[in-house]
Amino acid sequence: MSERAINPFFSECILGSVTEKAANFIKKNAEDAAKAASSSQGGEDQLTLQKHRWVPVKLLSRQEVSKDTRTYTFKLPDGKDLLGLGTCQHVQIGFHMNDRMLIRSYTPTRPLLPGSGGGRQKSKPAANGKTLEDSPNGSLRDGDGSFDLTVKTYFPDENQPGGALSNILDCIPIGEEVEIRGPTGEIVYIGNGEFVIEGKKRNFPKVSLVLGGSGITPGYSLIARILLTQGDMTELRIVDANKTEGDILLKGELERFQRDSKGQMKVTHVLSRPSEEWEGAKGYVNGDIIKQSLFPPGEGSVALLCGPPAMIQKAALPALRGL
Repeated sequence: MSERAINPFFSECILGSVTEKAANFIKKNAEDAAKAASSSQGGEDQLTLQKHRWVPVKLLSRQEVSKDTRTYTFKLPDGKDLLGLGTCQHVQIGFHMNDRMLIRSYTPTRPLLPGSGGGRQKSKPAANGKTLEDSPNGSLRDGDGSFDLTVKTYFPDENQPGGALSNILDCIPIGEEVEIRGPTGEIVYIGNGEFVIEGKKRNFPKVSLVLGGSGITPGYSLIARILLTQGDMTELRIVDANKTEGDILLKGELERFQRDSKGQMKVTHVLSRPSEEWEGAKGYVNGDIIKQSLFPPGEGSVALLCGPPAMIQKAALPALRGL
């Protein structure tokens, strides 16, 4: 292989050969990528996400959820109707700057169910007898050629410069393109309590979630997958930490899921700066809240965490280890 194949202004030179270990690593990566593509819903020809290649997607709409939170709907490329994201996994969003590419990882809030092909689980019927297949923006099941991100915008102020990509998404015109790549993440939920964690299958019929701020989105994808799938009886206990009531992302959706779950899911919201009217838990995540709100340690029980590093490292992990 010569440099000329990459840049015609470089003189031809020999790059050398790779070691056997490196060659095996490259081969395994290629095989894994091909296997992931071939086993995806609908096949490789309809799949959008690629682990090693950026794919452009177009911003279709921007809906205001709160004063600092938006839901962005993106259109997948023509002929690529499947996003191809596993439950609990993330997509990388890339935006080209003049001198670099800005990259952040997000978990979509739609689709929430796998594509309909390949013998996927049926949707659980709603209270009105209909299956919960649709949302205001499109189908909850992968395959309609679009996806949603619900993103909190950290606006700049005198104390901090603000979130780089969240502010870009808040400002770019409808029709603008960003790029996506993925999936990423070492945890994938398959269904009926079964996870693949770092390549190993594990089964947990009792799942505890400790979530903070925008860390709710990967937890929400798991919650929705379980509660929208007919026959999945995996139990959920959730601690969701925020500053104020207005900061609780997807609050209405969580309330609806809890109400309709008939005890299968229970949520404890914890606010560090509550209003006088707030009747829920107050303060920060601590051992007492975790002990009262989550499943106790035991066979078949797992705790998954996503949120600010300070909450995870200084509060949640010490409390869980203390149990």
